[in-house]
Amino acid sequence: MDKDKILKLFSLKGEVAIVTGGGGDLGVKHIEILRSAGAKTVSFDLTKNKKLEKIADQVLVDISDRTAVEQAVKQVIKKYGRVDILINNAAFHPKISKNASKDNELFFSPYEKYPEEVWNKELAVNISGAHFCIQAVAPYVIKQKKGCVVNIASTSAITAPHHSKYNKGKFKSVGYPTVKSAILGLTRAWASYFAAVSPGVRVNAVSFGAVNFGRMDKEFVKKLGEKNMLGRPANPDEYQGIILFLCSKAASFITASNLVADGGQTAW
Repeated sequence: MDKDKILKLFSLKGEVAIVTGGGGDLGVKHIEILRSAGAKTVSFDLTKNKKLEKIADQVLVDISDRTAVEQAVKQVIKKYGRVDILINNAAFHPKISKNASKDNELFFSPYEKYPEEVWNKELAVNISGAHFCIQAVAPYVIKQKKGCVVNIASTSAITAPHHSKYNKGKFKSVGYPTVKSAILGLTRAWASYFAAVSPGVRVNAVSFGAVNFGRMDKEFVKKLGEKNMLGRPANPDEYQGIILFLCSKAASFITASNLVADGGQTAW
């Protein structure tokens, strides 16, 4: 085995990566693998996470505020002089856990009663926020003639929600599959744009299945497992290789694509 060749293929040494929603469960995992590959990592989030103290700069920013995003990216440029990777991971969506807040119940409302304020927030964070972040990094990656954007979509971007896994009277947020489907369109649009102005900049999406961070009750985990071919939700670190792959030289000829990692869920 040519270890040097393999390491070079996946090395991100010297690159600067921004991860939105970096303080969340998946955000931390994305940052961990990017950092391990040599990248300098920055988290954009509303709050800080102690797990990131030694592995990432933490910039507090509301990504639904375009001006705030532009200022946050300028802050990164001022410190590092460049940005190479953007992971649009931040999302405003329902949580399925033992510790979910009472307000979280609004996400599971019947569609005809789905609150307008929740709908607007989902669109603002999940799709507008992703767009604003790409807009903010675009001038820099275009100038560099090199860059990588990974938009985190979902199986909900491919198939309709399967409400049977929730308790009676609860339904998967109507906003969530709407914005995740839009993420695929956003990915293709930006990939096409960069192809016209700076072909070295790649934009891809990933559609992940559910992840078990140990806070779901056993019955719900069982229901999730019944919906895919591997019989279980993903483990917390099982998406790290996919993130590294898409950001690395190993994926240098991949753009405008949607990589699906769902245990075979959407193939059924």
